[in-house]
Amino acid sequence: MTNKWKISGLDTWTNYGTAILKNSYLDIMTPPTPRRRLEYDYPDANGTKVDVVSPISYEARRYKLNILIVANSYAQFWTNYNALLGAIAKAGTFTLYIADIGITVTLLYEGMPCVSKPRSLRNGRIAVAYELNVFEPNPTNRTYA
Repeated sequence: MTNKWKISGLDTWTNYGTAILKNSYLDIMTPPTPRRRLEYDYPDANGTKVDVVSPISYEARRYKLNILIVANSYAQFWTNYNALLGAIAKAGTFTLYIADIGITVTLLYEGMPCVSKPRSLRNGRIAVAYELNVFEPNPTNRTYA
């Protein structure tokens, strides 16, 4: 599970006991939405004149990542939880690298509601699922590996 995901260069499994669930990648894989082009609708001309010369610009994006925080005890869970929040819930952006799809995105933290109560896994570990809400202010500012 190591080196699959990194937050600002730190492995999420090693440092935070956190895994990102694969269904979360769909929003990241979807191309950004282009902003509407300028249009001119003259009453004395047929149709609409559209600006086809200016470069395309893209809208910022908001999406949710389903994550799982796993720990051997409740004490370790809270340590992992606080370390994760310290890495993402701060002024400025953080980077998220996802090895499965070879991409690094720059994000802002917007919240993290809990979506499941703590549950025990077969190996005795504790797992809690969250929905990490993030904002990608510039979807063209990505790094592809």
